[in-house]
Amino acid sequence: MSQIKVNSIIPVGGLPSGANGGIIQSVQTVKTDVFSSTSGHTFTDVTGLTVTITPSSNSSKVLIVPSIQLSAVAGSRHGYRLLRGSTAIGIADAADNRVQFTQQTAGYSNAVISTHAFLFIDSPATTSATTYKIQVRGEPDSSSYPIYINRTHDDSNNDTYGRSISSITAFEITT
Repeated sequence: MSQIKVNSIIPVGGLPSGANGGIIQSVQTVKTDVFSSTSGHTFTDVTGLTVTITPSSNSSKVLIVPSIQLSAVAGSRHGYRLLRGSTAIGIADAADNRVQFTQQTAGYSNAVISTHAFLFIDSPATTSATTYKIQVRGEPDSSSYPIYINRTHDDSNNDTYGRSISSITAFEITT
């Protein structure tokens, strides 16, 4: 079996005016099972929602695309943040005691799940394996108010409730 390996492919007519760069590689992790956290005010790693990519160049950027199905009890605030290794990236500026999320929401029904989709371009400046992951955090600070990934808070066993999937995708891009 023959293989062709290249760093990039440019159309025979060249790139459109003002265009440059492209996608070098992509890696995706899909989470199909349910995750729950009762850690309250503590950011907690979501098991199985990490992706590792090894950039081919120090100058490459990495486009991270998390798509997360997140729920909690009605009236509670909850959200997630994106991390490169142990460093939170793509989060809000610090503002006194406010929490720095990537995205957040408030539950308005125990039967609803929120879809959080996001694009973030990172500049890891490395050719080493780089891991991106998702952490969740909820309110109030009580183990009585779990946060769920891929299911609604009320998980009744009937055909009006369902399950979802979440994913995190990394694209190495050149500019």
